[in-house]
Amino acid sequence: MKTLSRLLLLSLLALGLTTGRAQTPPAPGYKVVVEISFDEKGVAEDGKVVASDDTSGSQLLNQIALSLAAQLKQPVQLVDGKPVKFKARAPFNFPVQDDEGPAANEAPKPSLHSIVQPVYPAAFVASNTPGGAILELVIAADGTVKSVKVMRASHPEFAQSAQEAVAKWIFTPAQKDGVAVESRWRIAVNFALEGHEPDWRWRVAPRPSLGSHTVVHTNRMMTPPADATPAPAPAVPAEKK
Repeated sequence: MKTLSRLLLLSLLALGLTTGRAQTPPAPGYKVVVEISFDEKGVAEDGKVVASDDTSGSQLLNQIALSLAAQLKQPVQLVDGKPVKFKARAPFNFPVQDDEGPAANEAPKPSLHSIVQPVYPAAFVASNTPGGAILELVIAADGTVKSVKVMRASHPEFAQSAQEAVAKWIFTPAQKDGVAVESRWRIAVNFALEGHEPDWRWRVAPRPSLGSHTVVHTNRMMTPPADATPAPAPAVPAEKK
């Protein structure tokens, strides 16, 4: 909640709704720009994403940005002395620790060939606890995972489960000039239960990013959602959010 409040404050600053405070350059991470339609009272009534670094299948960051945009207010705008409807754009910056920016995803990228599903720790199923881990992988030129480093995790148990499973994944290796090469990528492995989603920080990997892999535990079975495979390489945005 504290992070989302900060995102909302940053967008207010960008719109010029607060004064007398120096703007701080956004932290490394992902950016979403929303065009907001305001009514005659300066209350947001509609919004649409016009630029985004979010390439996830669920459009998670876009959804959060739209939700925050709906809370914004602007001073009343007058034309010939009468209040009018108007539009404004607000950037929402999602700070992601260790993010190397869009250019990092331009490197030759591997593609996932086969996976071993991480196991949802039984104790966290019993306590309805979601969470996740951010991993950095070095993928060898033969497509095997050469090393897996835990960059951070919500709980050590999630880190261990994710690390053990991902170490056994097989990739079609990245290629450069037609030759298979070693590559370095990050992935977010998150664990969710029905009605209990992890915080967005465990669902977004810093770039260079393979995307995310979600482990969902239900009362019936443990299975990844349809979009659980790593996201494709995002296009390098031209002046994006």
